[in-house]
Amino acid sequence: MEEHHEKFVEVRVVTTSGIYPEAGFDRVPEHQVVDVVLKKADHHLHITNTAGWIAVVGGRKIDIARSYRENALAGRVEIDWGPDHGAGGYA
Repeated sequence: MEEHHEKFVEVRVVTTSGIYPEAGFDRVPEHQVVDVVLKKADHHLHITNTAGWIAVVGGRKIDIARSYRENALAGRVEIDWGPDHGAGGYA
């Protein structure tokens, strides 16, 4: 029989309303979609409107409907979650 060893990531969400969890990181399965922890942060921090918000890790926008693994995230992950200010201007 093949043993299944589930892999985890440690995640923290940073917003202008605060940080979730307040201390440390949440340990979650790497196959879990990112939106699950964002909903927990939303509830815990009493955020009233997250419409149009984006999640960014290491300067890269991630897809919150995908798992940590699908977003190529592992280990300790700090998600900056907030309004999309757009790039603006011209290059």
